[in-house]
Amino acid sequence: MAAAAILARRCTRLSRRFATITDPAAPSFAAPIGAGSITPPSLERIPGRAAQVERLKHDTPFDVVVVGGGCVGAGAALDAAARGLRVALVERGDYGSETSSRSTKLLWAGIRYLATAAAGLLRRESLAQPMKALRDFGSEFRMVLNCHRERRFMIEQQPHLCHWMPIALPFDRWWVSPAPFGHPLFSLFPVLSPLVTTFYDSLSSFTCPPSFVVGPKAAQRRFPQLQDKGLLFATVFHEAMHDDARTNIAIALTAAERGAAVANYCEVTGLIKENGRAAGVSVLDRVTSQRFDVRAKAVVFCGGPYTDALRKLGDEKAEDAVAGASGTHVVLPGYYCPRDQGLLDYNTSDGRFLFFLPWLGHTLVGTTDAPSAAETRPTAPEDEVQWLLNECSRYLSPDVRVSRKDVLSAWRGWSRRGVPHSCRTERDDATASVAQATPRARPARGARRAGL
Repeated sequence: MAAAAILARRCTRLSRRFATITDPAAPSFAAPIGAGSITPPSLERIPGRAAQVERLKHDTPFDVVVVGGGCVGAGAALDAAARGLRVALVERGDYGSETSSRSTKLLWAGIRYLATAAAGLLRRESLAQPMKALRDFGSEFRMVLNCHRERRFMIEQQPHLCHWMPIALPFDRWWVSPAPFGHPLFSLFPVLSPLVTTFYDSLSSFTCPPSFVVGPKAAQRRFPQLQDKGLLFATVFHEAMHDDARTNIAIALTAAERGAAVANYCEVTGLIKENGRAAGVSVLDRVTSQRFDVRAKAVVFCGGPYTDALRKLGDEKAEDAVAGASGTHVVLPGYYCPRDQGLLDYNTSDGRFLFFLPWLGHTLVGTTDAPSAAETRPTAPEDEVQWLLNECSRYLSPDVRVSRKDVLSAWRGWSRRGVPHSCRTERDDATASVAQATPRARPARGARRAGL
């Protein structure tokens, strides 16, 4: 009896030590998405919001003030704090309340950009300007390599936030028409897909789970919702998934842990200038309605698609540097997708990518891609919701009928794209702005990510 009691106590201690909240959508090899209710000791030492606001008021001047608390802004603040700079970060809403919480939940490494870059290089028009075509391809290829490095870093260093997700590419023909990505070579994509996904794995030095090919019966077993008529095979590759909002908050907390003064619900209402140069920002505390100034040697705008509105606080005649594009997602019941695998439609009716992904016991479908001006807290347009539902029906079995009443939730976020003329005047790297800490106001743009 005594031995049994000792064993029971040991088992209880072990279960408490390793207790986690796992992601029901994660495959068996995935790391848990939650870490229970334990608060790390380091977070307990981070001052609360009221104390952070007091620091913003009285600890000036800072070396850098970052405007925007999304993933790029929080990352810029962390980068600067890690370099030993005195950093302030202000966010008008909550951390990740805009685009950074409205993604496809993927840390994808850019397989689409790889394909479009190759298609651009192989176009007939490239023969007229071969050096420009090579430069454009090289630029896209380097961006994809950077995405692979970031994905690898996140999956290795943040296993509590990220996990691998297998994604199937189903094929019901050997020749695709019209050709994906606007190039006839990609009409052979079904034949080339195993080589393409293996090359894609190699860009991560094969640190991701390997891609593979399954026949029609195995594909049906892995994804029973698939339309089985004429299915030839499926190529399966892997991307990383994460809780985007939680990742955002983790980055902001880490910046605060490194000494940055960070505060949400603090809206920038003006740009302070001295001798024609940015010297800080005027801030409205939306909780207390108090106004105060935050002075700094450098101002970094990380407003994503809202950056131009920030730039015009200092110069009403400033030309636009960022263009917005909206992406809509819908959430369907969990029975539309397996719990441990996603699906990619690489050639939708208008040439976009469309993901079906298991997410917290439900099915996430997205995204659209429509150029438009950014809005705060928007509703998803009904025509885009219907388009997503119509595209779902192309791949799913007729037994699984998708209807409007199945939509449990829908959201729309905005990605940011550079306006061509801005390349002549603006830096494309928040890290460079932070590293130099020059007293100018600069917009910062992050890497393209996950359909947004």
